[in-house]
Amino acid sequence: MTFTSLNFIFIFLPLAYLGFVLTQRFLGAKMALNFLAFVSLVFYGMWGAQLLIVLLLSLVINFAVGNVLPSLAENRTLARNLLMGGIATNLAMLGYLKYTNFFVDLANQASGLGLTHFDIAVPIGVSFFTFVQIGFLIDAYNGQLVRHDFTKYIIFAAFFPTVTAGPLVMQREMFEQLGSEQLDAFDLRRVMIGITMFAMGLFKKIIMADAIAPFADSVFNGTHGGMGLTMATAWVGALSYAMQLYFDFSGYSDMAIGLGTIFGIKLPLNFDSPFKATNISDFWRRWHMTMTRFFTAYIYSGLAMNGMRRAMNSKASVAGRFMLTAALPSFFTFLCAGVWHGSGWTYIVYGAMHGTAIATFLGWREFGKVKLASPLAWALTMTTVVCCLVVFRAADLTTAFTMLSTMFGLGNSSLPAIAIDMAQALSMVVIFSAVTLLLPNTQQILHHEWPVVDTKPSDVAMNAGLVAWRPSLATAILTAAIFTVGITSITSTSGFVYYKF
Repeated sequence: MTFTSLNFIFIFLPLAYLGFVLTQRFLGAKMALNFLAFVSLVFYGMWGAQLLIVLLLSLVINFAVGNVLPSLAENRTLARNLLMGGIATNLAMLGYLKYTNFFVDLANQASGLGLTHFDIAVPIGVSFFTFVQIGFLIDAYNGQLVRHDFTKYIIFAAFFPTVTAGPLVMQREMFEQLGSEQLDAFDLRRVMIGITMFAMGLFKKIIMADAIAPFADSVFNGTHGGMGLTMATAWVGALSYAMQLYFDFSGYSDMAIGLGTIFGIKLPLNFDSPFKATNISDFWRRWHMTMTRFFTAYIYSGLAMNGMRRAMNSKASVAGRFMLTAALPSFFTFLCAGVWHGSGWTYIVYGAMHGTAIATFLGWREFGKVKLASPLAWALTMTTVVCCLVVFRAADLTTAFTMLSTMFGLGNSSLPAIAIDMAQALSMVVIFSAVTLLLPNTQQILHHEWPVVDTKPSDVAMNAGLVAWRPSLATAILTAAIFTVGITSITSTSGFVYYKF
């Protein structure tokens, strides 16, 4: 059941919220949290009982390990071994579920054994709830845990708005909110803010992402199927996918944050107009922000510190120190991020491309003598992003290479050309691009209420202008209109792109 299904919108969500409110009113805040944890497990169980068992097993193991680690503060060797064992268990489970058949393919290519794929049911969102819990274990090892119990742990790691595709939450920002015994389940203003965010996310997903997706699918699937490709068609397909993914994941993030708001839980920001970025580093501070935060905190920082020690011990040159402390840690971090997204060479190459781009940017910033003008820097950044997304979307590297080479005038196909409505596709790309670049984003519109757990930037208000959200009849009518358009435009229950990660 997805957020865009009518069953979710008209049955599951109203019943879940009604039960949450009634439980809090008659049985208290603690029982309301128990109910919310139960509802989250029910939501996930609707994807399949077998998948729920995997989630529960993961929750129980990580909760147990994480709560033993603080008691081993005097025995760091044992604590470190337990931490490494916990992380290894998580990665082994993730590796088996997501990457087993990828390695089967590698073995077949190397040996020609003809091994068949394993029939593995991959739990939806497994990468998300696995990495959230790895972060929990690391925080426990470092003595940073906030007081919690298993009910709060379930909400932290498997809260139904976040369990399938994020945002990736950290234990402190969740447990501190859940620790309050003054939980007010019903707050009309808060509910309206949450519904507004949900409606805006639904509109992005249904009216924008799903509308432009067929153009991207036609080009990528046609190329993979061996059809001919022109430069114009290749660029329109690549840009269509960029817009599809942007509004699909941005819409999902808005809906998730809105759902959290309805239940009184602030989630972290996940999107901040990334297509306005003028360098690749800034892009990753704006795109899938919680994933960037996770990999920075738990992978990059450790690699950079280790590189600094090695540079100091070896008395490395300026260039050598840069490689050890910035370039190589960045490259390896984004390589891990690429692998995290899925099994396949396209994801590995996608991560390597972004790692190379980040390292190149950092080197330019460190040693370059020329600063690019903002329009040129933006164009270079977006070209890099779109090219990386071609690899990300492509079915295989051959398809990606064909797309990219054709985009830059190197294609030469006499095959029957892919047929799409170029005028309609291009007009949608232009309109959607204008929306991403010229209009305020969701959190800017809602800056008076600031619905996320992140600290509010000082300049967010000036970016919203006249469209800033205010409780009024006009706002209610506009929100209802947006919600109605989104709901009545649902033709099928299409999953979000990030569900497969």
